[in-house]
Amino acid sequence: MRGTSSLSLLVLSRAYLVAALVVASMFSPTVYAPIPLLALLLYVFLGLGGGRDRLKVPLNLFLALSLPLLFKPLVGTWVSPAFALPVIPLLDYSLRQVALSYRFGIGGEGRRPTRLCLSLVLRLLVIGLVALALGSWSLLLSCALLLSYLAAVIGVVLRRTSAVPVEAEVVHHRALAGELSRAPVKLLNRSALGGQLSLLSPYSWFHIRPARLVLDRPMLEVETSFTPLLSGPTAVAARASFIDPWGLIRTDFRLVMVGLFVIPRARYAEWLARRYLEMSLPGGREAITSVAAVSQRSSRKGPEYYGLRSYQAGDSATAIDWKHTAKLHQLVVKEFLGAGVECAILVINLSVTDDEEKDILAYGLITTALTLARETIPLALTAYSHQGVVLTTGLLDPRQALLQALNLAREVKVSLSPLRFLGVPDVARLRGNIRRLRQSGQGTAVRLAELLQVEYAALDRTAQRSPATVALTTTLAAVNRKVNVLMLSGYSHDAEALAFNQVTLQEKGYRVLRVELGRKV
Repeated sequence: MRGTSSLSLLVLSRAYLVAALVVASMFSPTVYAPIPLLALLLYVFLGLGGGRDRLKVPLNLFLALSLPLLFKPLVGTWVSPAFALPVIPLLDYSLRQVALSYRFGIGGEGRRPTRLCLSLVLRLLVIGLVALALGSWSLLLSCALLLSYLAAVIGVVLRRTSAVPVEAEVVHHRALAGELSRAPVKLLNRSALGGQLSLLSPYSWFHIRPARLVLDRPMLEVETSFTPLLSGPTAVAARASFIDPWGLIRTDFRLVMVGLFVIPRARYAEWLARRYLEMSLPGGREAITSVAAVSQRSSRKGPEYYGLRSYQAGDSATAIDWKHTAKLHQLVVKEFLGAGVECAILVINLSVTDDEEKDILAYGLITTALTLARETIPLALTAYSHQGVVLTTGLLDPRQALLQALNLAREVKVSLSPLRFLGVPDVARLRGNIRRLRQSGQGTAVRLAELLQVEYAALDRTAQRSPATVALTTTLAAVNRKVNVLMLSGYSHDAEALAFNQVTLQEKGYRVLRVELGRKV
């Protein structure tokens, strides 16, 4: 019923405006007769066209001020301002339409008038002062009438809208650091008038959809998605901006939406590793796992004894270890390493720039060792920091390597400056450019090749002095076979050394893999 009555009032106001402009053009002096006709044509044009709501506000304001002046010769100075009253519903409607497309910007907390409100009040005050200076009492009373309307609307908004017009039912969520999560959040509309709400996330890892809502119901819902950082806040709040249905008063406030309990990646990886170790059977070089986690690969055959594992269908009876079978009360078979079996060296840089990188690197270290342990791949560890070599080992069985990785994860230290202005050098491209320039035989190209050779020699010297090169060379000598080399680093002080060693090892036939840490280096 309320919507129907509002629509009827709007139709009557429009009919009045058209009739009033036609009558004004008929009874106005010849000099002023085109003014109401032009205003009528402009009003009809804007009414038929879409997307011109911002132009309707100043037009309705102009009509509300001009009609009293047009009818002043007919009805007198003190009655003519009444002709502005039927235009106020049109002004009210145009304000509501403009508010729907209001552009929210970033602001502080608290209430304040919008630019639209300030613009309307300033225009009316200026016109009122001009009318007072000219002695036009009809125009002055019309300005006072419109200012009274704006003051009444602002008073209603301030009285019926609280300082926090929307509240959120905070969602408490446990999330792994760096893992994408989603959670719906319910919003409670505390505004008796309705309005619009804009939600802006202050964090690049926290997103809200939809970011703009019309408060037409007591309860609404938004979808939040977040990839929390280890050092991020526990109470995640959005910047909320509310405007009333007329777009006159804006209220900015913080809206706490999600309560986070962030689990460090390293702690989660350590829990997985401990669980795996509890499920697997202990022993010096034994690699037996529980029946549920048994490897599905066939028995290794070779000259070097590797360990034991559970019996699988198809295994030779000669491979059964009867002594351990009787001891463990299940069939187990021996495994041997051949010359072509896959092994790996994990190269770890224990120096990081911040706690976030520390957590990421520890997580990568443990999960890499855990993955290789599940695949029963022998692993050698070589660890270093910016100060020197920390640890080098020969090939270890998966359990020992995983236990050693757990110990190394506790040795990761925040000890470097986060500033690095140059990217990781492309050693292979540099060498290729030097070779091509020398082959061209041109004088300028040869001189350029000499300059690039100086850069290459500097990289070579830096790499040879780096703890990364010393640790890797020591481990390769201890292993003494072709292996896969896995590099786990934040590429800080060791960037040049790792890039140089990667190219050198690849030329020697090693397969070098870079373990991604989950963020750009």
